[in-house]
Amino acid sequence: MPTRALKRSASSCPLLEGNSEEWIRCCSRRFFPLARRIVGDDDLAEDALQISWIKILQTARACRSGSQACPWVRTIVTNAAKDVRRRNHCLREDALSEEVEDSSRNPENLAQEEEIHCLLREMIVLLPETYRQVVDLRFYRGLSTRQTAERLDISPSNAGVRLSRAVEMLMRRLDSRLSAR
Repeated sequence: MPTRALKRSASSCPLLEGNSEEWIRCCSRRFFPLARRIVGDDDLAEDALQISWIKILQTARACRSGSQACPWVRTIVTNAAKDVRRRNHCLREDALSEEVEDSSRNPENLAQEEEIHCLLREMIVLLPETYRQVVDLRFYRGLSTRQTAERLDISPSNAGVRLSRAVEMLMRRLDSRLSAR
């Protein structure tokens, strides 16, 4: 919550007086600790403040005078900091998953994957027609269960059952083929 001193100083808002640079400097000193506490990093806190100032300056006419300015700015800074934290978290997760993907993309693993795909294609051809159609429509043509059912003139639940049975058959056959090697 803003202190009385902050509320008092907000009543003479430099932004309302036309001095946006002074206002940004003044508010940055006040709200940088809040942004840093939310994102946990100085650079990210600065990013959050910059995003906040852009949002605030775009809606400068809505800037409230008096004691209402501080809570308004605080809310914008808090939300921008949370957005930066969320975005940074997603970027870190993407980077980690890319590292894992890159490590699994060695020639040996790629050859094994290709061998499994060839086996799978062979086994799909050997499925009974009713199951092969559902697998083809769902996995190779990318249709939804409802679209598959409409195309085959069956109920969606029947399409789901056929797909489930086809996958079970394929898994059993693939397991037995791979364990025989």
